[in-house]
Amino acid sequence: MKKLLAILLFLFTLSISKSQCDWSDTTFEKGYQNRNEFYFQTNMHPDSCGDYIFTVYDYQRQVEDTMEDRGGWFFVSLSNGKYQARMIAFNRCIDCDTVFTIDIDVTIFGTLGYRQTVDINDCKSITFNFFDLEDNNDSCYRYLYEIWKADKYINGLSEEEWKNVSDVDLRYGYNPAPDLLIHYGEYKDTSLKYTFKDTGRYLITLYVSNECTGIDTGAYVKLNVCGGQKTSSVKQLTKTDLTNGTVIGYYDMLGRRVDALEPNRIYIVIYSNGRRQKIMRTN
Repeated sequence: MKKLLAILLFLFTLSISKSQCDWSDTTFEKGYQNRNEFYFQTNMHPDSCGDYIFTVYDYQRQVEDTMEDRGGWFFVSLSNGKYQARMIAFNRCIDCDTVFTIDIDVTIFGTLGYRQTVDINDCKSITFNFFDLEDNNDSCYRYLYEIWKADKYINGLSEEEWKNVSDVDLRYGYNPAPDLLIHYGEYKDTSLKYTFKDTGRYLITLYVSNECTGIDTGAYVKLNVCGGQKTSSVKQLTKTDLTNGTVIGYYDMLGRRVDALEPNRIYIVIYSNGRRQKIMRTN
């Protein structure tokens, strides 16, 4: 009888211990996403009793892969498809565990197709457009534009440094002051026409968000409004008039700024005095 009572007491104690396993303060969330690259994180700190394992389940392959824990977070790059990020949390001391899950539907990834078109009559007026989504009628999509005026750091970069700044550099190594944000807007339309008050350098942040799946993607556009340096390609032109002011930029017929002129194609040259002229490189 005493042995039976001891067993019942043990089972009762074990059931109480399991009921006391509280995960309400534990979080598992998507910390950051860049196109098809995801970062997930937790506030749980492993100790002698509690620990966790990160995994990602691939519905296409029907396989669950264990992810490398990088100190409370992990990184994963995914292809098109459906996935589930998981954190299996457990407590060895009181024999308790649970699973946190986040569903992932990768429908937007890779290169974000966008273009900018400069108004032929006003180089300060520029239209931004997500051209590969122009025919998209999905009501879940939202298009977000942020326009940041350059600060002292950006303006201090040489032309070569400004050209070579990558999205990764901007994402992790640059944090503009809030007062430099001159435009913020979320739209259902894929395009935005914006007229800048001043010339010079700007940073444009473009985002596409699918509110139904929670997937978003973005890109940075480095813009030099009505500015730039004369390119060496001009010297190869045989028929153009470069005497009516300093050349500040060359654009194709869609209004996109170009750094080099190809033979037998028509371009638009913009001068510092506001004059515009169509030119063609003939050799």
